[in-house]
Amino acid sequence: MSKLGRPTSCLGINTRKRLLIEARRSFASEGFDATTNKRLAQSVGITTAAIYHYFPSKVDLYVAVFTEVQDLVCETIENSIRVDADVSKNITTMVDALACLTEREPALVAFVMSVSSEAHRHPEVLEAVRPVRGGIGRILLKMCDQAISRGEVHDEITAQALEDVLSIVLSGLARFNMVYKDSHRTSELIGAMKLLLTGSAFRVESRV
Repeated sequence: MSKLGRPTSCLGINTRKRLLIEARRSFASEGFDATTNKRLAQSVGITTAAIYHYFPSKVDLYVAVFTEVQDLVCETIENSIRVDADVSKNITTMVDALACLTEREPALVAFVMSVSSEAHRHPEVLEAVRPVRGGIGRILLKMCDQAISRGEVHDEITAQALEDVLSIVLSGLARFNMVYKDSHRTSELIGAMKLLLTGSAFRVESRV
């Protein structure tokens, strides 16, 4: 395979995209420290030096992967919810959409799960991703605010508390799917989660 030099026109765009895909896989499976320009260059078919035409440093590459992943998750959530739908319906469709994304892009999930630990090990990574964090939370918080304004949520639950619950549940689903890799079990979990989140999981007899 011939090595690609300085990027030009669509060739550069395609190479950058391939670099991001390979970097996502490597950061997710090997970690930040073990991911090297040499390995990425070999995977994409370019020279090691050519990577610097796209990303000046490994931290810049990590931030680019982080931003792309967050944009993809945000887009998935935004496309799954509707302003005119009640919160139960939006939660159900959102969980389904994210479950499909998790199944389709396992490296994406593994990367998301690794961000916190990498950021704690590498302060420079934490500082670099800080300005582009929070997009997912803002979308969820807006949905929760709308649900509360329509009277769809218990009076004792704030929008921030509900957003925190949803964030924990969704991250837990992603981690579960990544660890167990059992489609049947994951499917049953998703069904149970949707019933729990929409208040339909338990049959509680009224006491007179």
